[in-house]
Amino acid sequence: MSQIHIVTDSAASLPIAAIEHLPISIVPMYVQADKQSLREGVNIDSAGLYDLFRRGILPSTSQPAPGDFLEIFQPLVEQGKQVLAILVTSKASGTCDSARIAADMLPKGAVTIFDSASTGMGTGWQAIAAAEAALAGRPLPEIVSRLEAIRSHTQVRVALPTLKYLQRSGRVNLAQALLGGLLNIKVILSIENGEVLPHDKVRSWQGAVTRMVDAVQAAAAAEPLAVAVHHTDAPQAAADFYAKLHSRVEIARGYITELSAALGVHGGPGMLGVVYFPARLLPS
Repeated sequence: MSQIHIVTDSAASLPIAAIEHLPISIVPMYVQADKQSLREGVNIDSAGLYDLFRRGILPSTSQPAPGDFLEIFQPLVEQGKQVLAILVTSKASGTCDSARIAADMLPKGAVTIFDSASTGMGTGWQAIAAAEAALAGRPLPEIVSRLEAIRSHTQVRVALPTLKYLQRSGRVNLAQALLGGLLNIKVILSIENGEVLPHDKVRSWQGAVTRMVDAVQAAAAAEPLAVAVHHTDAPQAAADFYAKLHSRVEIARGYITELSAALGVHGGPGMLGVVYFPARLLPS
């Protein structure tokens, strides 16, 4: 049994089938809605989030509190585990800060905090890789080095059918949102050095999907990829997108997964995205 245990947050959007046999614990993010603070995976999920949207309720999000992390960390440390927490980018959330506060309440060195500089499966792939390496008996420094390599090689693209949810959440300014709406522009976001940024703009939804396929295909020209396709309340569109990628790209390992409710709050339903990096960086 591995003496290293991985902790991540629910924004990692991990597919359950990928982690059911791995030493991974997930700390829920919070969705604030209708004067309630809801814990993702406990009393709200993605389906519940989109029901809120349909009812005209505009939720917000908040990071886990230090106590939420301590609740997970402390029993693991008491069991003699070395904890490696791989968390959503610190440039978009205070989650790493909450985890560090909790770690400081425990013996020095018992918990290592790793900023994934990403979100969704950009974080999730790192958690999977770390857990698989831990099961293989690899030491913590080697696992962290592997995570650094995955982090530096990971590309993320997310296409938004509308900017209205980003505008409402305060993630883009009103002028940008109005411009996108007036021109019917579809925006593709990327993550660069941990920051979510506009990457491209196209005139149609199909154009956005094609642009993402082209980006993955260009990366796959050199070597096989690990790929995760994301969606928000759009499973068929995600399946079609994955099939299109699979027909053009050598995917060594891939998943389709719904983005967490904590991320769906900011982009709304209908988003499609892809996370990809060289498959050689995964544990063999």
